[in-house]
Amino acid sequence: MKVFVHPLPKPLSGEICVLIDALRATCTISAALSNGAIGVRPVRSVEEALRFKGKALLAGERGSVKIEGFDLGNSPVEMKNVFGKEVVLTTTNGTRVLSMMKCDEVVAASFPNLSAVVDYISSFDRIDVVCAGDKGDISLEDFLLAGMISELDEDPTDATRIAWLYSRSVKNIREEIMRSSHARHLIEIGFSKDVDFCSSVNTLSVVPVLKNGIFRRLIL
Repeated sequence: MKVFVHPLPKPLSGEICVLIDALRATCTISAALSNGAIGVRPVRSVEEALRFKGKALLAGERGSVKIEGFDLGNSPVEMKNVFGKEVVLTTTNGTRVLSMMKCDEVVAASFPNLSAVVDYISSFDRIDVVCAGDKGDISLEDFLLAGMISELDEDPTDATRIAWLYSRSVKNIREEIMRSSHARHLIEIGFSKDVDFCSSVNTLSVVPVLKNGIFRRLIL
C-alpha cells in the first residue's frame, strides 16, 4: 500500500482520496451521518445551498460563523436533530477543496472516526490523503491527522514520512491541536465545544463516502 500525503489541496484523480478538514467540516459530516442524517451534500457557495432551502437542512459557515438564515453552522455539536434528513453543507475550505477531487471515492476523515476510516481504506493499493488547510496555508491539525493515517505505508514518500514522523512525535493529540491557529481562533469566538469534539479520537464509527455528490454512511 502507498499513502500519499498532500499538505495542501491539489487536483487529484484515482480510486480513493481521503479528505481532511479536521476543524471542522469532515468532523461535522461524520457527526451528521452518525446521528442519522440520510446524507450530507457538500456545495461550494451559499447561493447553491439556498437552492435546497425547504428540501434539506442548510448548514455552513463563512469566517467560522454560521451563515445568516441557515439552520445549522459548520458544527459537529449542532448535528443532533438531523435523523432522516439531508444536510446541505457549505464551508470556507473543506467543501471548496472537494471540487478539486475527481477520485472514484472520497472519504471524509476526522479524529473521531480515525479508526473506522483506516479500517476501510486499508484494503486499497493507493490512497491520496488531502489536507484542506486554512486559507491556503498548511493546518497543523490536518497534517497531524494525515500523519496518523500515513502509518499504513511502510515505505513512505518524503512528504508522507514527514507527516508520519510528526504524528509520532506528538504525545498528547488534544494539546497539540489546541496549539493550532485555527483551534485558538475557534475558541476565541466561542466554539470551544466544537474544538473538544473534533479533538476526540475514535469516538465515532462512521465512514462517510462521497458518491454522486452526497456523503453517505458506509455500511461495513
